[in-house]
Amino acid sequence: MKLLVQDFLKSAKLHELDTETGEVSPAPLQGSAQQTGEQAKGYFAALGRTPVVFYAHRGDFHLRAGEDVQSLSGATVEVTGEGLRTLRILKNGEVVLRVAYANPVNPPMELDLSMAEEEDFDLGLFVKNVVGSPKRRERMLAKWS
Repeated sequence: MKLLVQDFLKSAKLHELDTETGEVSPAPLQGSAQQTGEQAKGYFAALGRTPVVFYAHRGDFHLRAGEDVQSLSGATVEVTGEGLRTLRILKNGEVVLRVAYANPVNPPMELDLSMAEEEDFDLGLFVKNVVGSPKRRERMLAKWS
């Protein structure tokens, strides 16, 4: 199945995710979801060298990192580290997905006067915050469903 996903840092940039192969490619304009007004079902970005897609499908969140795909139902998401960050997805206390990446927030947020949040630049942190907050989880699932 193909889902429309939005570039995490450039909201006008839309791509299609093939949920079976994991391929993310630019969304075609002719007869595309962009023309029909279809809403994006998730975000994509590179965390380091790993392409990552966070999306809603069949009523739940999923995270694809490279070739690995995990449903986030019942999962715990952790982000640790400052200079080098590590995103971990845990199920039943076991790490089922791990991505290490350079912290995309540079310079540090305390030097930023734009009122942006750190998660506005870090898809891993955004995933952690959405999955960890029942209200945000519900709101994003409603938006992407």
